[in-house]
Amino acid sequence: LEAGRWCAPRPTVRTRPIAMTGKAIPLGRFLDEDGRRTNGRDEIPTGPSRDGAPDPAKPSKYVVEWNGNGPLPIPAEVRKAESDKTTFTATNRLHTQPPATADDFKAKVLDLVREYFDSADVMEVVRQLEELRMPRCHDQLVRRAIILSLERTDREREMVAVLVAALHTRRIVSSNQVFQAFIQLLEGAADLAIDCPAAPGMLSHFLADAVLDGCLTPTFIAEPPPLSVNLTPEARKLADGILADAKERLQRGTAVASPSESLAVPVDVVKANIDSLIAEYLQAEDVSEVARRLREGHVHLPLRHEVVKRGVRVAMQRGPAECESMSRLVSTLYGRVLPAPEIARGFEALLEEAPDLALDMPGVPRLLGNFLARAVSDEVLAVSFLDQALRTTPVDENGVAHETLHRAKALLSIGHSGAWMARIWGPAAVAAKAPVADLKAMFDDVVREFFVSRDQAEVGRALAEMDVPFYHHEFAKKLLQRGVEGSDEERARLLELLTSLARADPPGLAPEAISLGFARLHLVKSDLRLDVPNADAILEGLKAACIQTGIITE
Repeated sequence: LEAGRWCAPRPTVRTRPIAMTGKAIPLGRFLDEDGRRTNGRDEIPTGPSRDGAPDPAKPSKYVVEWNGNGPLPIPAEVRKAESDKTTFTATNRLHTQPPATADDFKAKVLDLVREYFDSADVMEVVRQLEELRMPRCHDQLVRRAIILSLERTDREREMVAVLVAALHTRRIVSSNQVFQAFIQLLEGAADLAIDCPAAPGMLSHFLADAVLDGCLTPTFIAEPPPLSVNLTPEARKLADGILADAKERLQRGTAVASPSESLAVPVDVVKANIDSLIAEYLQAEDVSEVARRLREGHVHLPLRHEVVKRGVRVAMQRGPAECESMSRLVSTLYGRVLPAPEIARGFEALLEEAPDLALDMPGVPRLLGNFLARAVSDEVLAVSFLDQALRTTPVDENGVAHETLHRAKALLSIGHSGAWMARIWGPAAVAAKAPVADLKAMFDDVVREFFVSRDQAEVGRALAEMDVPFYHHEFAKKLLQRGVEGSDEERARLLELLTSLARADPPGLAPEAISLGFARLHLVKSDLRLDVPNADAILEGLKAACIQTGIITE
């Protein structure tokens, strides 16, 4: 008797050594033949001997082969248990449950929500949703949970609001799925009001909570989305009344939180402020001014995802320099000025409209994929965002959104991806925004690579991509310094490079920049003499050779 319960006596299990005479067999055969029990005890499976007959005296260890494609074969005892209506979950390592159908998912969601009302365990809901593996149907969870709570008490309705917010924060339910759930609820509000007359008022309260929790944007209420054309005039009037009631709750502060100032200003005015803010930033690149205007309330918190959405859209239409500026802006404002949920919502909105953007900008998958990878690398966007978006984003006709997400994942899988992401918009974009120290480091890299590869065309291409002709005198100085400190062979290659760059069309290195490089190197001759005693003679020889070839004048 243990803990007040009668227990069967435990059998004594004797172990014996296993001879490691492995022989590979198909996994299906292993599971079919050896998933059995003998005399109520687990027995060590006896494998075939070398002559094909089982040898009980020398049991063998099986080596299971599986090519990794598809689910594991279902063992015989699992098939029998399924026939007996026994439920197996994903925790069973030998059994991968097939995805439920949409109808099965809807039925299981009802049981899941009822269990949640009893247990109030959000993590149990998360676990069961992961086992069901139907992420694109999670909008049905939101819809059915709200419907079930309408005929219950305020406690259950508050629990549903908390559940939706928690799942949205964990990115198990996307903003688009919450959007679709409320669209369906508005379209079916007339039917719900027949059984529950108080349903319209409760739905308006749920709408206000969703906006305050960041699951929906205020534009859902301020600019109502189009509903089904099949709605009757009475049903449409009821839906409009629900939206108006939700808007009033937010403006007067009769929802759970304080009044929403974002609804006091017309959405068109807020969007115009954002466009003006982005245009000024791309000209002046004053991040502190953007932060100040956001803090002063020119763009209220529930609408700050529009800064990401509209800023990235404008940058993609302009060029790499603007894309680099927007990436830096999002990274710098990350935190209290631009919270992580607002950044995620901005990129969600961009993924939703990616198919439309691709009609005018065919390079959207590449550009938006670069933005996503850079945001993850800068740690302003969670790594899980990409995987969750792949599971929840519907596949459009051309697959633009999924192509974008796959590109971002591929970029992040590259070794030393941090260094790649820092220059993802190209040398020109980086150089245009980089401080002087970074430009000097980039010129050092170009000079070093030239003396290794001897590729003059690559040097010209690198200088053209950096696009900083006003600072080419620094490159000329570093190149000449390397020639002074190097060998005669390196000085000969240096003169060939200068001749090639100066005589290119257009010139890759202007004569004025070369002359200024010589002048700047003359100012530090005393330092050069410490390492190269005859630095003066070498420098004068290089200058004379350049004058003789016509690269520079006296």
